[in-house]
Amino acid sequence: MSADQAQLGWVLHRRPWRESSLLIEFFGREQGRTGLVARAARSARSPWRGLAEPFALLSARWTRRGEMGTLTGLEPAGHRVMLSGRALWCGLYANELIMKLLARDDPSPEIFEAYALLIEQLGNDQPLASAVRTFELALLGALGVAPDFTHDANDGSPIDPSARYHLDPEAGFLPVQRDGQAVYAGQTILALAGQVEESAAGALDSRRLMRQLIDHQLAGRPLESRRLFEKPSSPKRS
Repeated sequence: MSADQAQLGWVLHRRPWRESSLLIEFFGREQGRTGLVARAARSARSPWRGLAEPFALLSARWTRRGEMGTLTGLEPAGHRVMLSGRALWCGLYANELIMKLLARDDPSPEIFEAYALLIEQLGNDQPLASAVRTFELALLGALGVAPDFTHDANDGSPIDPSARYHLDPEAGFLPVQRDGQAVYAGQTILALAGQVEESAAGALDSRRLMRQLIDHQLAGRPLESRRLFEKPSSPKRS
């Protein structure tokens, strides 16, 4: 991408580099995830000082010859969504998932739109659990790794809301054959597909199911945001 092509996107992560610069993980609609060097961005005279922050839609320009690009322009393209508490943790969780599951230079407008919707919902006091589940489903779907939530992976028959299933992350949902398997109600599975209403009791199972799917894709890689969720002093997770 050349310097004169501006792209809308979000800062997923930033960290200091050398005396006054930043290393940025930028998530753009057209280019996907890109690593950028923002030279002197932390200096008092930099026009970018304070701009490269998470949860703010930005217009960025950069040049690139190798793995990392060099930032040449950065402007606000919308207001920064100020998140706090559990909403902030949910935003950090989404950022971390994109960084770990989406390869660099892999454009995904579907994930971009799902992320933008999530940040909007987190900033508008929408139910956190529902917003995060919607994003997780969109992310897995765009990556091509979401299971079929409507059909039995064994014979293709429709998921029975009254039956019990276990999840094979590679194959899909299979009828429970033996004790000791993680069990999910058919109604919970169909609720994730949007085909039935989710019960209050099913909300916990939905979270457990999505965690199993996400963990399979992470392949043992830890999430720092999840560690924050699980601190004993932290409020209850969404």
